[in-house]
Amino acid sequence: MTEGHRRGVTRGYAGGLVFAVAIAAFALLLIGWGSLALATGGGPISTPQVGRVVAAVLVVLCLAALAWGLWSQSLVLLRGRRSPSWAHIVLIAVGGYSVWCLGGLLAGLSIGDTWTSPYALVLALAWGLAALLHWAVLARRVYTDRPAPRWPWERRGEPGPDWATGDDDPWSDPR
Repeated sequence: MTEGHRRGVTRGYAGGLVFAVAIAAFALLLIGWGSLALATGGGPISTPQVGRVVAAVLVVLCLAALAWGLWSQSLVLLRGRRSPSWAHIVLIAVGGYSVWCLGGLLAGLSIGDTWTSPYALVLALAWGLAALLHWAVLARRVYTDRPAPRWPWERRGEPGPDWATGDDDPWSDPR
């Protein structure tokens, strides 16, 4: 990272990044929970009197907490902190775990489905990794001089896609 250079980042970019990282965290959560369900033969909710809708509502609440945490992490980074805010990363992971566990207890889930559930640990791990990913992408954008990545045919002096390297025009009439 460069010392004195900072690129400006709009609220739209930061908001879009929060949204994209939240989607990535949700995908990571689904992969983790699916793998765990295949290994254990169960699901995140095994309490008989509680419906599966509770899990969806709790995940939406956890995603809202994640988005709020990522936004606050963006503000810390944009105020000049260049190193990862480990406190924010841990707080986001523990916050997701706490929202799942406390919300689950309020909804009538058992202790096995909340505090001691491996699904809650997977959620905390996914949220922590998402927070670290968010910091890395935003720090690269703000504090480095590197341009946005480009495909080979977008660079100056590159010949383009494989079909465009010859003298043949692919758009011309072959007759």
